[in-house]
Amino acid sequence: MIALTRKFISRSQTLGFGAPIETWDNSDKSTFLSTDGSIESLVGAANKRCAAFSNEQRELLVSCLTKQYGSLTKSEQLKKNIQLLANEHSVTITTGHQLTLGLGPLFLIYKALHVINACDRLNQLNTTYNFIPVFWLASEDHDFKEVQSTNFFKKTHTWESDQTGPVGQFNTIGLKEIHEVICSFFNPAELAEIHQLFQVTDTNYAGQIRCMLNTLFGAYGLVIIDGDDRELKRAFAPLIKRELTEHFIHEEVQKTNEQLIAQGKTIQAHVRPINLFYLSSGNRARIIPNDHGYTADNLQWKTDELLEELNKYPERFSPNVLFRPIYQEHILPNICYVGGSGEMAYWVQLKSAFTHVGVPFPSLQTRVSAFILPTSANTEDIEAYFSPIQDQINQLLTKQSNRDELFAQIDETFEQLTTQLKRGIQHFNGDASKWCGAQLTGISSNVTNYKQRWQKEEKQLLDSQIKRIERIHQELYPNAIPQERYNNILHFCGKYGIHSWISALKSQIDPFSIDIHIFTQSNETE
Repeated sequence: MIALTRKFISRSQTLGFGAPIETWDNSDKSTFLSTDGSIESLVGAANKRCAAFSNEQRELLVSCLTKQYGSLTKSEQLKKNIQLLANEHSVTITTGHQLTLGLGPLFLIYKALHVINACDRLNQLNTTYNFIPVFWLASEDHDFKEVQSTNFFKKTHTWESDQTGPVGQFNTIGLKEIHEVICSFFNPAELAEIHQLFQVTDTNYAGQIRCMLNTLFGAYGLVIIDGDDRELKRAFAPLIKRELTEHFIHEEVQKTNEQLIAQGKTIQAHVRPINLFYLSSGNRARIIPNDHGYTADNLQWKTDELLEELNKYPERFSPNVLFRPIYQEHILPNICYVGGSGEMAYWVQLKSAFTHVGVPFPSLQTRVSAFILPTSANTEDIEAYFSPIQDQINQLLTKQSNRDELFAQIDETFEQLTTQLKRGIQHFNGDASKWCGAQLTGISSNVTNYKQRWQKEEKQLLDSQIKRIERIHQELYPNAIPQERYNNILHFCGKYGIHSWISALKSQIDPFSIDIHIFTQSNETE
């Protein structure tokens, strides 16, 4: 097994990370957030959320999850957590992501472990409520280009497919072949876990991603939910109707956007008059209102026709990025959403929209961010690796400049000494004078040779140190972006195995710290 040690450094000490919402001032927090995301506030939020989530909603949720999992093997902890959702004292902490090939970059792993560890911590500290980790499959996203590739071993691996529409509805044709390419990078001793992870067991891509996530996190009780579900959308239909007829998200988000801009905040997502798509025949088309009703590509409806369509086929209506959070919070007894800074930006645009329709707005937590330090790095001066690479190189060049100053001092001192010695031998006889002169020449030559050897050795050392800095920086910032946004977890697994890595990361992730986690490999354990 692999063992990891952890050190924290602030976000301001690293490259590529902005200030999280947790660092906003109290005025902004009170305006745009519901709670501060602390342990105490989450326990308080649990009480309110339980009171606002009906038994009927719980029964529907458990029924849909049971159907979605089907015959998929479930751990005892997962079975327990699904059934606990029927309990009136159960709440969820949720994260989610697109259906990226091979589970995509590292931060997806950190997201999952964040919600798992947050629930573990809360369950240890509180016995009144059950805190259950949930992963939301963004299966209705249609931008295949964003999810069809993954990176490890310094190569990009891409699943080519001409399918269109919601990515979660794609069949898995061609996925086996790309998985075989990925597996080819591992030796026979490493392949058992990789094969288990990548075996294509579902004809539906969303189902395949569920299988992979379940393989890695099912033992920890992570509940995976797919919002592309007829019965869940039927439960959400009243709010879909309100969006179609009232356009409430546009109105409320516009007001919030004005407040955000006034406070110098970023507007992440563009709000539409109607924030819904229509799904049909492998297509995902934006619903657009007009004077006669609504259109979606070449489809047209009058208002009563579209509402009848909603009544008959709720599964055909898909919320966009600004409506999806309301959908999620409507069908889950959720108290906290965990996401990246971009996700947090569009969630805060929605607070007044939540209030408008009476759906509780959850606490927001910025997901854990981390680096896995290369084994070649010096763990005594970790912070230095996260400064701009040119700054690191300049520090080395400063040492070279100090050497040049030393050499100048040596030359000056030697010149003074030589001058004094030459004066001293002026009164010697010829042979003695010649001998002393020859000795001084020899000493001068030795000093020159010494400086040249010093310079040569130091240049070699400097070149080696610069190359080492560049290698470590490339590991931490591949393609000039943070490691967690580029490398797949398989990049690190090797001989230790993916489950050992997941376990080691889980043991070190602190979901209530906003600092950057720096993981270093310690001695192996048996």
